[in-house]
Amino acid sequence: MEQPAAAGESHETIDEALRTCITRAQSDGIALEEALARLGPASFCFVCLLLSVPFIQPFSLGPFTMASGLTFMAAGWQMTRGYHAPHLPKAMNGLRLHGKTWVMVLGLCEKTLRFCRRFTKPRMQNWVAGRSGERLVGWLILIGGFLLAIPTANIPLNNTLPALMILFAAIAWLEKDGGMIFVSLAWGVLTLLYFVGILLVIWFFGAQIAAWWQEFRK
Repeated sequence: MEQPAAAGESHETIDEALRTCITRAQSDGIALEEALARLGPASFCFVCLLLSVPFIQPFSLGPFTMASGLTFMAAGWQMTRGYHAPHLPKAMNGLRLHGKTWVMVLGLCEKTLRFCRRFTKPRMQNWVAGRSGERLVGWLILIGGFLLAIPTANIPLNNTLPALMILFAAIAWLEKDGGMIFVSLAWGVLTLLYFVGILLVIWFFGAQIAAWWQEFRK
């Protein structure tokens, strides 16, 4: 397990890190690994914010979905184990935030955080305090990453719902708002209901097609 930061070591806030990343992305770029090193313990939720925002739309992002899902699962597991900062797959650590696309994504992260702060505030902090709170948020992120990584053949909203679960778990931790834990859980339940509904629809139409095929062969 990684050792805690040395006494007196300073880290950027999430807002400062986003501003730094936007500035660097507009010029020579910045590696995700470098951005995380600036944040310390907040780096877990920076990863979750950064990678979940692109999924807050109805369309699949292809291979990026699986890579992000596995990254969320790794980050969530490490949070439950008490890591000081995330140890991500090499491909994600080396991800370079550069160019107009990443400037747009980082800007959306900043706007999302600003929007969420309209209704978040420090409350019910027993849900997000200490190691128990860190473990709970970690499990929510891990489960959300697993749901995101499930291959669902580009069904609309299949990425959006688990991404919202992850996003609000990260917001709960960043803003020390235990109420957002329940919002995250609600998105998780909605994701499961959505997937079950899709499976039932597939099963129903599959049964209808099988019955039609049997009649056709007679």
